[in-house]
Amino acid sequence: MHFDNLDFKFKKKLENNIFLLLLILCFVSRLSSSIFYFEDIDSIRFAMAAVEFDVLNSRPHFPGYPIFCFISQLFLKITKNLGFTFSIIGSISTFLILYYSYKIWNLIFKESSLFFIYFLFFNPFLWLMSNRYMPDLLGLSMIYAGLYYFLKIKNMNDSKKYFIYLGIIISVICGIRISYLPFLFPTIILISNKKFRFLIISFFLTSLIWLTPFLYLSGIDEIISLFKNDSYGHFYNWGGTIISSESSILKRLQIMISFMFIDGFSFWSPFRHWSTIINSVFLILFTLFSIKSFKYFFNKKNYLIIICALIYAVWVLLFQNVQYKPRHLMPFIPLICIFFAKGVLKLKSKIKFNNLIILIFLIFHTFITINIINQHTNQSAISQIYSFLNDKKDDKIIVLSDDLKIFYWTKHSNLSNIKYFNSKNLHKKLDEIKIHEKTKIYSTNKIQIQGFAISEIINFYHNPHVNRLWSTLTLYEYEKN
Repeated sequence: MHFDNLDFKFKKKLENNIFLLLLILCFVSRLSSSIFYFEDIDSIRFAMAAVEFDVLNSRPHFPGYPIFCFISQLFLKITKNLGFTFSIIGSISTFLILYYSYKIWNLIFKESSLFFIYFLFFNPFLWLMSNRYMPDLLGLSMIYAGLYYFLKIKNMNDSKKYFIYLGIIISVICGIRISYLPFLFPTIILISNKKFRFLIISFFLTSLIWLTPFLYLSGIDEIISLFKNDSYGHFYNWGGTIISSESSILKRLQIMISFMFIDGFSFWSPFRHWSTIINSVFLILFTLFSIKSFKYFFNKKNYLIIICALIYAVWVLLFQNVQYKPRHLMPFIPLICIFFAKGVLKLKSKIKFNNLIILIFLIFHTFITINIINQHTNQSAISQIYSFLNDKKDDKIIVLSDDLKIFYWTKHSNLSNIKYFNSKNLHKKLDEIKIHEKTKIYSTNKIQIQGFAISEIINFYHNPHVNRLWSTLTLYEYEKN
């Protein structure tokens, strides 16, 4: 009995030391890969919100993400640097994802796996998101914290503290990334338990703490009006939902699955580096071995994980922009990592030279991830255009483009020497543009301008597997005939 107790204490101390080391590695790796540019429109909105929160003026866009914005403002006051601010949040988020995902792993399989921790730590998608000026990774950490406590309750450990924790987490998710909430919808199953009231109470009390100042600062009527307008816009106009998109369900499903494995796990696709072929072969091998372990995922305790994933999958498939924003698929990644890691454990018991096989895979997987992260430190295509225009401070410039790109450039920095015009119906606006001989004209679309001809075509590019939005942009320069 004495030795058993000693063994337990030793294992607990070892586990704590591993997690402490992991926390340090999260900070070192994510801070060293910080980005110091605004890679897209959403990023710039959250950056503006970190400086001054104003949801009524898209700092950030609705629903405002008030808890995340408060946290980013807090760290910005400390760091005085946007890149480091969001990387610190990303570091903490990454650690929490690793911690709770591993706890879930232990609940399912009752065994340790350093491979699982390493594989998840070096996941390219999660690492990219840890440096972005976005709330997604912090929201993901709360999802897996909630899923862990949910599973603890359903695994006959119905202590009221877990109901309280789950209620707090669900509320916090609403204030960080509410679109992730469908992932935890199955918690409604807990209603049959008398202690469910603790979840409800903790949810409302927590919501009161963050929702009250949010409504006070923004105004209740204004938020209601914004909710109506943005909800309608998301579902019927710009949200990329099944309602607003021309793509069929089958096409959306195809995009969803391909992005999950191509962007999420660096599977091979045309024009990608040859190393992704090797990576894909290994992951397929792990899949074959993991299939034999399906029973672990469908037993009476763990089937709830599958239900959570399926409900969220339907939500993403129908009501999220799967074509240009694969980040909505991120909640699946830790679960799929669990699936692959189980395949590795099975492989170790069935194949000779298994350690060599795993080592080769980890080398390739790490190489691919590090390469993608290095590419992320370079500017996105739209940010490259901003730098290009910014270097021409001595010139008077007219830029013709669409409203979204114009929003990015003007919010980034509204330079006095640059005027922006929507390129639609340009022939009606020639009089108001007032073109002078020394004025430089650029357009992101190849259009005809009376009295001018295209003199130069400048291409800007970034890896679409780093960020799929506007991976290729072209700037046309005009000169007077």
